[in-house]
Amino acid sequence: MSVPSDQPVPPAAPVLPALPVLVGFDGSARSVAAARWAAREALAAGAPLRLLHVGQAWPTIQPISVEFQPVLGESERVARTALSALVEELRTTHQGLTVEAATAEGGPGNEIPRAAARSGAGLIVLGASGEDRHVVPRLGSTALHVAGRAEVPVVLVREPAERAPHGHGVVVGVDPAGDYAAVLDFAYAWAARHALPLRAVHAVQAGPAGPEPLEAAVSAAGARHPLVAAECVTRPGDPAQLLLDESAEADLLVVGRRHHRPLHGMGPTDHAVAHHAHSPVALIPHG
Repeated sequence: MSVPSDQPVPPAAPVLPALPVLVGFDGSARSVAAARWAAREALAAGAPLRLLHVGQAWPTIQPISVEFQPVLGESERVARTALSALVEELRTTHQGLTVEAATAEGGPGNEIPRAAARSGAGLIVLGASGEDRHVVPRLGSTALHVAGRAEVPVVLVREPAERAPHGHGVVVGVDPAGDYAAVLDFAYAWAARHALPLRAVHAVQAGPAGPEPLEAAVSAAGARHPLVAAECVTRPGDPAQLLLDESAEADLLVVGRRHHRPLHGMGPTDHAVAHHAHSPVALIPHG
């Protein structure tokens, strides 16, 4: 059911602020895919792109064994060479995009959020493990830590970055009882930037439910983005399974993540979605 449009429409909100987009790069194929996806998004938003490679800091109290130093040194050299090559590729294939590269030492799970805070990044993009018929998709420890702790939205990319949005739209999971303004605004802004429709979904645990609570939660954000066609879907069932089903045809799946959760920082629904969604997933801190 479509969101009602009989209310006064305020001025549209800007699509996305041109804050830097930060990509965590470790030399893997998934981080290359994430960087290519992020480059397309940064260019569309008029934002600079920053690639960050975090190398392992060698311990000083108990120095690393001599026999391992050449191995780790070569690994770092290969990763930094790949970083330089990727910067040149993105500058060539995305004319007009500002691309910068930086390196740091330490744990990537901590250094990436710190770098985002220092640079004023508005978005962090990370590669997530892919899936095939024999392997269950997994989320690496770095991506899990960053996605659960970052103070800015985090997008996890696991499908080929070369595939542009195919037009099926943005799916956003909404709990009408929660404070989902930031989540909805991100979803609407991304849909507006790509001229895609938006589908807001809400799962109820038992019994039939009408669309009214969901439509009420979505209408305020929809009024700020009047050019986005939106629909609301309320279905009984498990929230995580509903979102995973919806992600099969989505260009982007957007879910909320509450601030200050213990442990890994994500609840059971966003944790399941981050691990198993078929599309890129945006986790938006709120509440």
